[in-house]
Amino acid sequence: MERVGFIGVGMMGGAIAARMIENGVPVLAYDNNPGTLKAVASSGVTPAASVKEVADNVEIIFACLPDAGICRSVALDPGGIADGDRATIYIETSTMGGEAVIEIAEGLAKRGITLLDSPIVGGVPALEAGTLGVLASGPAKAFEQAKYALETFAGRLFHLGEQAGMGQAGKVVNNSVAYAALLATCEAVAVGMKAGLSMQTAVDIINQGSGANFFSQIVVPNFILQGKFEGTGAVEIGVKDVKLFLAEAARLGIDPPVANAVSALQKAVVESGPPGRDTMTYFHYFSDLAGLPRQG
Repeated sequence: MERVGFIGVGMMGGAIAARMIENGVPVLAYDNNPGTLKAVASSGVTPAASVKEVADNVEIIFACLPDAGICRSVALDPGGIADGDRATIYIETSTMGGEAVIEIAEGLAKRGITLLDSPIVGGVPALEAGTLGVLASGPAKAFEQAKYALETFAGRLFHLGEQAGMGQAGKVVNNSVAYAALLATCEAVAVGMKAGLSMQTAVDIINQGSGANFFSQIVVPNFILQGKFEGTGAVEIGVKDVKLFLAEAARLGIDPPVANAVSALQKAVVESGPPGRDTMTYFHYFSDLAGLPRQG
């Protein structure tokens, strides 16, 4: 199949690029971290020396980047995607909010490049389980051209409409619920353990009943119950995602009380320890409140 480009091959981007390789799509990739690029090369990805090298050599390019500022820079700054000689379709899997993605789409359109706003839901555990959701929005013609590559890693592939920003709206809606469930699960398990239940039993009870959720069913069993507190992304990513939901709600004239409470609690978690900790360490915050020994 036709080679694609990939910008940003960290934890999530690297996993997606590796899955593309496994499914027969060659990948030319760039990351500003040489160690990250070297690591993903072991999966068969071809490393590039710059963003422009990727954009000069392939038509369809994916990106998986940490925030809106970096997304804008990679797409629109000199030496970025907009300066490429061959790029025609740019697929943003990043979570950045509707305002930023529309700005990028408009900037790239001036250079004849079509943006597909295609954030992902489920993270690395969902990718590994084959259930990763891809929420694509953008012109149907570009979506059909890129579908062969999207299908290599999507468990379910949505096309939400022609307008960039719809994908971002879908992503922040999902993530607001996801982080509410994450916090509620960590809190409930810690309380159950304080009452004398084992962690395993507390999780099994939640999963047997109406409290079951992605975090309790997939993430806790494969990470926390295994004593693993890294591998799902930094706590700050979740803070950003819920703030983007709040921004979308504000744009629509809504003041969402649940998301406000989640955001305030996330702020407390971040302030309780050093930056860059994995999302799994949310559990440490609640176990500390319960006076339980640290897990992992």
